[in-house]
Amino acid sequence: MAEETPESRLSKNVVIAYDGSEHAKNAVKFYAEKLHMPGDHVFLVYSVEVSDVIQQGKVQSAPFSMDPDVFKDLVQKEVKRIQGELIEFAKYLRAMKLEGTVKSTHAQKPGEGILNIAKEVNASLIITGSRGQSKLRRTFLGSVSDYVMHHSPVPVLVCRREN
Repeated sequence: MAEETPESRLSKNVVIAYDGSEHAKNAVKFYAEKLHMPGDHVFLVYSVEVSDVIQQGKVQSAPFSMDPDVFKDLVQKEVKRIQGELIEFAKYLRAMKLEGTVKSTHAQKPGEGILNIAKEVNASLIITGSRGQSKLRRTFLGSVSDYVMHHSPVPVLVCRREN
């Protein structure tokens, strides 16, 4: 059997769930230091919950008969905020010396958005950070990493927080 070299190995698409948190940065750092191979393409995926967009825009405090123009303005402000974050995420990707793309997606659950992008880019691996929630907290609030692990058709690496 021929020995695999970095040059002979096929490159892979790697999806890394990323929200700018220290847990997500730790996952990128782990990948960059331990797993990255030349030719790999990284997709930093920022999955925004649809309900978060509405909450960030303070729509929940608005009256039931909301003016459509006010709603449109709130959503546009949220889109600009997300675009600003994506620019910062791209800077972080470059700082880690990784070849890649930053993508955002909206979904009912962040895990769904991450899996949708993984399917879209034909990912070979998904990496996510872990906030280290207790079992009780995960049971009631859910966990993005748990959701991705249980629903992904490709391998998932969950990076524990650094101690």
